[in-house]
Amino acid sequence: MTMKAYIFTITLYLMTSQHVYAAVTTIRCDYDTFASVQKVEQTNEIMQLVFTVDTETSEAQVVRKTGVKDVDLYPTGGGFTFIEVNERGNVLTTTVDIHGKTAHSRNTILDSELIPSQFYGTCDYEQ
Repeated sequence: MTMKAYIFTITLYLMTSQHVYAAVTTIRCDYDTFASVQKVEQTNEIMQLVFTVDTETSEAQVVRKTGVKDVDLYPTGGGFTFIEVNERGNVLTTTVDIHGKTAHSRNTILDSELIPSQFYGTCDYEQ
């Protein structure tokens, strides 16, 4: 099979299977390691993020205690990235690879000071 035929077959399969089995997938991520400019450490409390993805429309949301918010979803070669811009204009990104490893990055400005931080953990998928 030529490379073009292989790519076409995979693309067709993905388009068909998404339509037939379209559903909302929940991605539950637990973060137990925290990194800031000062240090990297294990956290005492697990931070959890929950995302939902509509596999038919590719629309995604983050589910928090304070409510549900739409986020942008970007597929990558071996996983995907969620991007959220909060009400203050700060950018939060969450990247998950196909093995469920994840990094959540916050680029926050507070009182005109950059406060970057990153969390590391794992995600599970629920259909």
